Amino acid sequence: MRRAALLICVLGGCLSNPSVEIDRGAVAMPRGTSRDVLVTVDGAPELAYVTWVVDDESIASVTPSLDGQHVSIGGMREGDTVVYLGTHGEIFDVPTHVGPPAIVRIWVEPGSVEATVGEAIDVRARALDTVLRVRDITRESQWAVLDPHIATLDMAGMMLEATAEGETTLQVGYGDHATDVPVTIFK
Repeated sequence: MRRAALLICVLGGCLSNPSVEIDRGAVAMPRGTSRDVLVTVDGAPELAYVTWVVDDESIASVTPSLDGQHVSIGGMREGDTVVYLGTHGEIFDVPTHVGPPAIVRIWVEPGSVEATVGEAIDVRARALDTVLRVRDITRESQWAVLDPHIATLDMAGMMLEATAEGETTLQVGYGDHATDVPVTIFK
């Protein structure tokens, strides 16, 4: 009786291969970051039997993610490679592009300005990128003084010139990032 039930189960498809899927067909990221790829087997996250190979390991790395449900592809060097994810007899190609480091945060030095009328203050914009490098983005940033009657900005020398008593704000933008610096001018 047991043999007949097993034979019916096999013929009926009970021992068929599971359905395997990944949630990304390609990955693009700035250098120094990573992207998670979800591998599911019959609709459930699966890492226990997932293997991987990277065409160029100097461009990208692969590790299990901290949540234990994803494969994390990390961008180590700019370029293009392919990550191959395999499980349950299936292999998925994940084209991977690693671009230049992206800006994470910007700030202005000094962080606030207090000056007297007639004084000139040197201002610089700095940025932290995804490979933890601090960059000078002074010349590539967009600058504005909200009240140009109180202070003006000499773009050639990057000097904030105090012209009248009062308070204003120096605004700096770079891509999607922006920051404000309070400016107080005394007599």
